[in-house]
Amino acid sequence: MKMVFLTGENKLFGDKVYINDSTDVKHLKKVQRIKVGEEIEAFDVETSRKYLVKIVDMNNEGLLGRVVSFFTIQKSKPFIFILQGLVQKGTFEDELHKLSELGVDYIVPILGRHSQNFPINDKYKERLSKICIESAKQVGNPFPSSILDPISILRNFEDVEKLINSTEGSKKKIILTWQEVNGKEPKNLLEVIDELKGVDNIFVAVGSEGGFTSEEEQGFGRLGFEPVHLGREIFLKSDTVCIGVSFVLRLLRYK
Repeated sequence: MKMVFLTGENKLFGDKVYINDSTDVKHLKKVQRIKVGEEIEAFDVETSRKYLVKIVDMNNEGLLGRVVSFFTIQKSKPFIFILQGLVQKGTFEDELHKLSELGVDYIVPILGRHSQNFPINDKYKERLSKICIESAKQVGNPFPSSILDPISILRNFEDVEKLINSTEGSKKKIILTWQEVNGKEPKNLLEVIDELKGVDNIFVAVGSEGGFTSEEEQGFGRLGFEPVHLGREIFLKSDTVCIGVSFVLRLLRYK
């Protein structure tokens, strides 16, 4: 089912839906080849309502639809936080496409000793949010990933701790590494799956291309992050690790 988000130029007034976002209009008309009389889905992030909309008119500027029905969607737990050591800009943007498709809730850029260093200001965050929204739309995911403000761990881990403490409910924290962290040997992710069932929030720390330093890993360990690996046969790239972990954790929502 084709889907749009009720944000920006796309508006809901009463039982009418106006689709005027140029990207959505182009995609629906040129790629999806939508026609009058066909139905699409429209999702309102603020109210968590998904609308079934019948297209009743269209022109060069946009499409007009009428609401057929709607229902409210609740976000499924566990909520997934990916704390990603900042990688190269192009790699990071490609990674966001996949993480938003998979339903990762929050992505937190981490600035460490080996991470890339490029500004993530409000303008760039807007671009990243658009990437997440477009990817979510393509797969029908009504909850695109949210990009949180970058956190630096170069001096301390206070902001990481604040983020964790700001969430409600039970928490599980893991860090992807092959090394011992604060006396704990890393387990294979599959060994800790049972420990993740029923948890409200899962925080996953993944280093950049250069990984976290030993000191940084120990810092995460002091906050309760447990070392986990995805297998010792090959050394996976940072963005591949994020995608692999996110896919496994997403399955927990269906247990």
